[in-house]
Amino acid sequence: MLLCSLTVQARVKEIIGNHWVGTWATAPQIPVKAYMPYDNNMSDRSVRQVVKVSIGGDLIRLELSNELSNEAVYIRSVYIATSADSFAILQKSARYLKFHHAYKVVIPGGKAVWSDALPFKLAPRQKLAITINYTKAPAYPTVHMGSRTTTYIMRGVTNARSSFRKAFRENHWFNISALDVFDSRSHAIAIIGNSITDGKNSTDNAQNRWPDMLSEYLQLKYNIDNVGILNLGIGNNRVATEGGFGTMAKLRFDHDILGQSGVESVVIFEGVNDIGNSRGNSETVAGQLISAYEEMIRKCKINHLKVYLGTITPFKGNGYYSPFHEAARQTVNEWIRAQRERVDGILDFDELLRDPEDKEKLQKAYESDWLHPNPEGYKLMGQYAAEKLR
Repeated sequence: MLLCSLTVQARVKEIIGNHWVGTWATAPQIPVKAYMPYDNNMSDRSVRQVVKVSIGGDLIRLELSNELSNEAVYIRSVYIATSADSFAILQKSARYLKFHHAYKVVIPGGKAVWSDALPFKLAPRQKLAITINYTKAPAYPTVHMGSRTTTYIMRGVTNARSSFRKAFRENHWFNISALDVFDSRSHAIAIIGNSITDGKNSTDNAQNRWPDMLSEYLQLKYNIDNVGILNLGIGNNRVATEGGFGTMAKLRFDHDILGQSGVESVVIFEGVNDIGNSRGNSETVAGQLISAYEEMIRKCKINHLKVYLGTITPFKGNGYYSPFHEAARQTVNEWIRAQRERVDGILDFDELLRDPEDKEKLQKAYESDWLHPNPEGYKLMGQYAAEKLR
């Protein structure tokens, strides 16, 4: 355990010391057939994926993850370009990435790889198209299911002049996991969360999840353009209990949060799925969550990172609700608020979004299904978080 902790410390120190800072990231997971029913084997496919970055820079690098697959992925080439509109790109902006000085790259199962550094004028909050030309890919790839962003898939090999107008379309990301900029004046905030952070019931392709809105308000309202916002939310993810999608938060914390580049602050905002899917005594699930939070806070402190805790938002009216589940939520939120002197701040999303007439419910103006906020709710969360984190 001590060796693992020291390794994580060394990794964080190395990343911050060489000035690479995350401008975009997503949490890897395995496909769930019910949510990805199509053929997920991208062999002999060209896959164009669009991401919206937070901070800009003149030197970038891309991470591709095959960490949750058992087979190697063979890639012929990867090119990036400024996204013009949906599938279209600005052709003159296109640049090919290299991996260990070669255009082709093979990523073994269970591994990830960074591209070589590439000079590229990346603007703050820019939409960037990443196109991967696959030669051979696993039947069960490493993905992020809840991209809320359309991916365009063509047969064969494409280049910057190729049209993706007739491409097959689905809203998932394949193999892309992080994008960094080289900037000595910048740092990043990494957010671990569930579908509320992942943006369920936000607007597809609008990039209006609450972390997106946080980045926008930091830059446009407070003129803070050197803070990368990294969204490591996974829909239906749990913190400390079995089930759901993706690796439990307490187990993925080292990889998904401490492994990001240039992180100086961490937001922990997760737990509703543990509560909503729990059975039995409310103290049991509350205790499991609090124990997991304690461990994540400890890791942040060891690595000299600021840590912020988000209270769990109401869900009365949703299938998760019962007096037992509400009791667990209240217990956890009381504990979170009691940590004000111990952590660097509390993001009281519960207080922000709850109905003043019924504090067990979200305000009607901000809810989509009585569990997830709607776009207006996400906007309010981002605005509030920017005020607290600036």
